[in-house]
Amino acid sequence: MKKSLFALLITGSIALPLHAGDWPHWMGPNRNGASPETGLLTTWPKAGPKLLWKVPGGEGYSTVAIAAGRAITQVQHDGGEYVLALDAVKGTKLWETKVAAAYKNGYGNGPRGTPTIDGKHVYVHSPSGPLSCLEADGGKIVWAIDLLKDFTGKKLSWGMAASPLIDGDLVYALPGGKGAAVAAFNKMTGKLVWKAGGDDQAGYSTPMPLTVGGQKQIVFFNAAGVFATTPDDGKELWRVAWTTGYDCNICTPLLIGKDQLFVSSGEDVGCAMFKLSAAAPEVLWESKGKKSVMENYWANSVYHDGYLYGITGHFDVKKMHLNCVEAKSGKQMWTIKNYGKCALTLADGHLFITHFSGEVVLAACNPQKYEEKARAKVLNERRPTNATIANQRLYVRDHDNIYCLDIAGK
Repeated sequence: MKKSLFALLITGSIALPLHAGDWPHWMGPNRNGASPETGLLTTWPKAGPKLLWKVPGGEGYSTVAIAAGRAITQVQHDGGEYVLALDAVKGTKLWETKVAAAYKNGYGNGPRGTPTIDGKHVYVHSPSGPLSCLEADGGKIVWAIDLLKDFTGKKLSWGMAASPLIDGDLVYALPGGKGAAVAAFNKMTGKLVWKAGGDDQAGYSTPMPLTVGGQKQIVFFNAAGVFATTPDDGKELWRVAWTTGYDCNICTPLLIGKDQLFVSSGEDVGCAMFKLSAAAPEVLWESKGKKSVMENYWANSVYHDGYLYGITGHFDVKKMHLNCVEAKSGKQMWTIKNYGKCALTLADGHLFITHFSGEVVLAACNPQKYEEKARAKVLNERRPTNATIANQRLYVRDHDNIYCLDIAGK
């Protein structure tokens, strides 16, 4: 199969509290690919926003997590996979800890998941199986378990890609083993609290928490479909079968409002919008097959003021399109054909788009037309990942370097 997963796909001596503008885990503070920050630059110089710092990183598709003055990501170099912590303002290295052997894959090397920063600890998931907890101050490994070995899980074609979810006292993951499709562990000790979901194989999607009608749920999207469990004991609340070719259920389901869930995948499957409850979800609309209005292969859509924006289509670098879709109806508002492979982050009514050409693009969220504001070559053409927006800065990376750009409005 000629496919690539591509981005499966982001200080000091004491642990500091989270700041309002932090981005502590995959898909940001609200787990929707959006930053709540405002007052950002809406026009750029030709060369792009001011480069504050650029430091060597390594292979991998991990995005950058930001909390308490630290910028933390996962990189691969010199035969190993490392968790790298930088000063988020200066770019100086604070620490680097090896957590696994190097992961090699014919369609892209290195870690897939994004670190989750939770107070004094950082949690990471390696593509070869290890789930690790490290001290945020210093990088010492507190505990580590191997999800594949300990739960006899099946190795995934492109490596384990789900980022750890921390909610309350538990860390949630997808071992994909016998009787342990999903599992929850004590976040301080790594001890198994519960396992559930039968024998389903893991997918590549990060779990997410939500509350509907007063019922707290943890939503998982694995190879068999999307389903929810109770957080404390793993009791299954509902399930929707969702089969995708090559088990490529990758994108994290997107919560819209209080009780609507957008699910999308590639391989000509398409998308659907569900209304959630404590029981089985209701399909509000769906758009399936090759003509789907939104076929998110690996890059998540984002939502703004009633509309979805996303990169849609198959895995081909040149044949992916940028679409805008009305969220309440599934109506396609516009499309830019052959836009190319890229990933979207939302902030201040704008899309910050990292393109496989190495360009970073700024476009307004406009349901009437594609409205590009700026474009600049910032990255190497080495598979850039989703941008992180935190504290008026834009953090991006490729397979060589990590970059920090100033996007504060003047």
